[in-house]
Amino acid sequence: GPVIPLYLGADLLSNTDIRTENHPRYHARFAKKGLATKINFSSFRFNGLKVPAANNSLWFYSIQGLFRVAFEIYSKQEQLAVLENFQQSLQTEQSQPLVSSVRQKLHSLDDQLSSDPQSCTEQLETVLLLLENINQYIKGNLEEKDATETVLALLKAKDWGSVYSSSLLSCVGCWLGQQFHAANSSISQKVEGFKVQHIERISDLPPAEELATELFPEAMQTLLLHWMGLSEESSLEKRHSEYPILLLILEFANHNLITGVAHVLYSSLICK
Repeated sequence: GPVIPLYLGADLLSNTDIRTENHPRYHARFAKKGLATKINFSSFRFNGLKVPAANNSLWFYSIQGLFRVAFEIYSKQEQLAVLENFQQSLQTEQSQPLVSSVRQKLHSLDDQLSSDPQSCTEQLETVLLLLENINQYIKGNLEEKDATETVLALLKAKDWGSVYSSSLLSCVGCWLGQQFHAANSSISQKVEGFKVQHIERISDLPPAEELATELFPEAMQTLLLHWMGLSEESSLEKRHSEYPILLLILEFANHNLITGVAHVLYSSLICK
């Protein structure tokens, strides 16, 4: 199991105003809170420590107990010193349960693969991809393309059911919406800059596809193109004829009106 550091109670109270004969009472109080424990040493003695022969035991504190003692008894300066010197130990202690849980999951996966070596090749490829990217994530080297591969692998892992009841699609839709909404201010700046440049020929704007590409994020267009069945495999004629609709959707969804049609439609909708 994980090694848990313990701190000698006598050391924690040694430079305080608490009298030595009162130390056991303080130790017992912290022990009731689960922050200290008394350990008996029946088979050996400690050199340099004054421990009664009849009671060969010592009080020890956990890292949480150390901090509690510091903030209840120490001066402000001493508290700061404790924070500076022991924050890494506290972080390590708090992460131990998570580390243990991760190890258990990995051992379980290893056992499962050992008991069923004939697992589907496609499943094994997905598992390998996930493990590789977990390794990159732990090292701090995970890149966007790695995350893309991982997400796609999980999305395609199985048929997730009806679009009307899929919690996965709802979650993805929520995340996309939040990302697109966060981009609104930068889109507005682009649109305003475009309007300033084209103020003299606002009625003679570039084609819809060119406008969408220049002013709106590629991801928004990609979503709508595939949603409307206008992906790259579609005929150019159909795509050309329906792109003005796609542009209108982008204008309304982003609250940035550019074309005359968008302004007219928006006015008629608002008036109603």
